[in-house]
Amino acid sequence: MRMASTTLKRTIAGVFACAALAASAGAEAQSQGKLSDKSVNTLMEYAWQILPSKFTTPDGKVIEVDKSKRDGNIVPMENGRDIIRIGYSSAQAQVCELWEDQQSNYDALMRREVRKKKWTDQQLLYITTLHRMTIHAIAGKLKVEEKEGELKVILEPIKPGEVKCSDEQKGKIREAIQANVAQDAAAAKEAAAAEGKAPPPAAATPATAPKKK
Repeated sequence: MRMASTTLKRTIAGVFACAALAASAGAEAQSQGKLSDKSVNTLMEYAWQILPSKFTTPDGKVIEVDKSKRDGNIVPMENGRDIIRIGYSSAQAQVCELWEDQQSNYDALMRREVRKKKWTDQQLLYITTLHRMTIHAIAGKLKVEEKEGELKVILEPIKPGEVKCSDEQKGKIREAIQANVAQDAAAAKEAAAAEGKAPPPAAATPATAPKKK
């Protein structure tokens, strides 16, 4: 058994560089510095490895995943790239203990994906898993082992308070998350208009003080 550390470190370094660019630059700069296809595919593969074959939702719905049919249960790479980008902001929020901002970011992501009405329950579960796995990767709490040619991905606990974030850092994280929430609100308004419905109420602005876990 050996640790698949080199690929993982390079991949996460790419996520850091591109997400930092996305948080501080415009659309043109983001497109020039986007995460490489190889890095996206690597992270998506890690998410596939930890995707459960059976999952029960809080409301009791059981979702079963046929792990022999990868392509039919994940999402296209460009969607995966966007989920990883949003997961980066969620990771930063968690590290800085901005719990409500993190939840707002995740909720905006899932509302947008559900509204597309194109994903199966299995694919929505994969989206959730990719987002969660990205958080652990960025926080340095993702371990990948290779045994007999097979990958084993382990998500380690993220302990609050390990990193001290400045007010400036927290402000930038909130800006990135608020941009994602605003994008979701705009998309919801467009979808409602297309269906001739009243637009949904705007999501609440994340609180300035994070909740403690």
